Amino acid sequence: MTVLSVNRTRRTSPAPAAAAPAAPGIPVLPAVDANLGTVAFHTPAGHHAYWSAEPAQLLDALAQAVRPARWIPEIGTLVVTVAQTGVRSGRGLGFKLQRF
Repeated sequence: MTVLSVNRTRRTSPAPAAAAPAAPGIPVLPAVDANLGTVAFHTPAGHHAYWSAEPAQLLDALAQAVRPARWIPEIGTLVVTVAQTGVRSGRGLGFKLQRF
């Protein structure tokens, strides 16, 4: 007679999620002038100054941001991530910036 013993543990927590891919862009801390619409920030490449057509909306998004803003130089867009119900990673709001 052969006796086999198998220990199976039940997982009570969900399986760990796969690591999220790195977000594109360069993390920045923008300074926004609400009256003139200017947006300035530093990157490893140096100081940058741009103009935004919607500075009030950008300031509102930055006030509600859940992670650092990201600058994507290839498309000239500043992405601000805000909280969204049901979406753990949040929702990215893109603001197109123009050079002076």
